[in-house]
Amino acid sequence: MKIILATPLMKERRADLQYIPLGLAYLTGALKKAGHEVTILDVRAEKLNDARVIERIKKDPPHIFGVTSNTCQIREAAALLDLVREHFPAVTTVLGGPHVSALPERTLKEQPSIDIGVVGEGEVTAVELCAALENKTGLGGVAGIVYRDGAKIVLTPARPMIADINSIAFPDRDAFPIAIYNSHIIEYKAKPITSVITTRGCPHQCTFCCKSVFGSRQRLRSAGNVIAEMRELIENRHYREIHIIDDNFTFDTARAKAICEEIIARKWNVHFSLPNGVRVNNFDDSLAALMRKAGFYSLWFGVESGDPEVLKRIKKGIQLDQVRKAVATAKRHGFFTGMYFIVGLPGSGPKSEKMSLDLARELEPDVIGVGIFTSYPGSELYNSASASDWAHYRHDFSGHHFTGEQFDEAYILKQFDMLSQKFYFRPAYYISLVRRHGMLGVRRVWINFKNFLFRRLDLQ
Repeated sequence: MKIILATPLMKERRADLQYIPLGLAYLTGALKKAGHEVTILDVRAEKLNDARVIERIKKDPPHIFGVTSNTCQIREAAALLDLVREHFPAVTTVLGGPHVSALPERTLKEQPSIDIGVVGEGEVTAVELCAALENKTGLGGVAGIVYRDGAKIVLTPARPMIADINSIAFPDRDAFPIAIYNSHIIEYKAKPITSVITTRGCPHQCTFCCKSVFGSRQRLRSAGNVIAEMRELIENRHYREIHIIDDNFTFDTARAKAICEEIIARKWNVHFSLPNGVRVNNFDDSLAALMRKAGFYSLWFGVESGDPEVLKRIKKGIQLDQVRKAVATAKRHGFFTGMYFIVGLPGSGPKSEKMSLDLARELEPDVIGVGIFTSYPGSELYNSASASDWAHYRHDFSGHHFTGEQFDEAYILKQFDMLSQKFYFRPAYYISLVRRHGMLGVRRVWINFKNFLFRRLDLQ
């Protein structure tokens, strides 16, 4: 079958365009392995307008048009599928990703242009779905989908998570505009750069997190499987830097060390980064030293709040002393070190946000990332009563409305600005950053300035 897999156009932060959508790359690999012809239409990276989208599809119309979407993108994803339905009515439209996985039946009710939704992991489901469509055997036997049967919306039984994730074909990156993504990378030492994910699922219970796709049981690729993909990327594709975008790369420290030891043994002159947030309770001196020797230079810690009571309420499962120890260890070993915080968490208030600022200024990481709490579908804190308008879910915080129980928009944005500006608006901070990290620090200074200017002037 001919298949187009697409990303929706979206107004986004620079950080959201750093990496190719690995989910689509994995699907592409699985579908090609099953004998299908797959084309990528990367609307968001190429910034394609409707006319160009139609023109590209007309060149070789597919049997299936699939789109991936999280909640922040659902309106744009729906608009793209509306466009396809209007101009190519014979094409089967499919939506995958976190949003439809969290709210399968509701999504199809709200978006009439979607024929089928893939719920959860997509590699096995997509192959079975294509086989059912191609052979006209009916969709009822395909686990892990939601579909229309006349006027009815049918949700099939959940598909078990893929137990052996070593069995999944490596992601197919070839069809993506790597140069466009690389132009948006914020922290790097060398290009070209690509991303890798080595685990799926998260066993931790953070109440703000959505796990609708990969679930709560952590599944790890073996060290050998990870190294095999890295070898392909480094020796055959000539990537000079790899960003591991796991949430839990260091959860199994023995496996993390085994990967580092293999990298060292192969003498790759390549840089590695962990930008998605390492758990502070899974990081110590021995691991830090090995990672640095292997070429890891940057990592972030998911801290979320400097208020211990807020950490308890969101079930983060960490202590502030662990935060202090982990950040100190990272800095001692020379890592470019970041800390993630979230403003507006349930149970927080001005005092809590001030405690986050105090913690950041006490530990002096190289950078902080500040997000705004949003009750995403699929999270424990999701409140369906307060989420009737998906326009309120924006990665760039434009038109943001707090979707929880306590705060209004003005308060949230005030706290966001307070934490960001009082950390960054210090001349001594920038001087120290450049002294510690050279050109990496200079690039970060420039990015901070542009981000501030763009937000103030509402530029893209």
